[in-house]
Amino acid sequence: MLRIHFTDTDLLNTRVATAPDPGWELVLSLRHLRRRVVPPRYADWHRDVLARLPHPRPAEAYREIAVDPYWEDIRSSVDGDRALRIRALLDGGVNGLLRSYVPTMRWVPPTLHVRSALDRDCDLRGRGLVLQPSYFCHGVGHLPEDPGAPPVLVHPAAQPQSEPPPGDKALARLMGATRAGILIAAGTACTAGELARRVGVSAPTVSHHLSALRDAGLLRTVPLGTTALHVRTRTGSALVNSSCAFR
Repeated sequence: MLRIHFTDTDLLNTRVATAPDPGWELVLSLRHLRRRVVPPRYADWHRDVLARLPHPRPAEAYREIAVDPYWEDIRSSVDGDRALRIRALLDGGVNGLLRSYVPTMRWVPPTLHVRSALDRDCDLRGRGLVLQPSYFCHGVGHLPEDPGAPPVLVHPAAQPQSEPPPGDKALARLMGATRAGILIAAGTACTAGELARRVGVSAPTVSHHLSALRDAGLLRTVPLGTTALHVRTRTGSALVNSSCAFR
């Protein structure tokens, strides 16, 4: 267990990273590649990368094969996590933000308890903390021991309830003003009830449309405690932005 101790100044200086960290995605993906058994989320990636890596394996070829082709998925995962954290921050301040990281972390003020391979304590000493979501981080958090560097906690990005399977049939379902309205409203993370109120439809109706949008890869659903938040993917945002450009 990693125990991170905050002061009032640390809370003021805590923030969420704005983008994936290429170095960490590289390192953490390599850890998965070396395992015989990987979490189901990475099974297809693991199989495909092993099949494509040349023998012998030059170190410079790894990123081009194992990370770069999957960067949009990595960024989409981090964007979804960031949307969830921003919503938690807006609703509950920094305390709400830090409480939103269960089950990987547990916030018991003034200490953040983080699942970790190491058992240690970390005093932030007024430096604050950067919370860095990662696609390839799984199960535990990582906080490098470098007193001279700003503290960065790398943690698993929140996983959607279902991975959106793209396809022509799913995209063909995306017709009508209701789905367009939901997609536009989901620019910020919202509950199903909030989307229903914004678009003016019933809860069962919005649930049906959310399923279609997820299937088309335009929206992702992330659990948050006893509820769930829905937010556009990068593809969904690109579609909304493109339609706005032609108005």
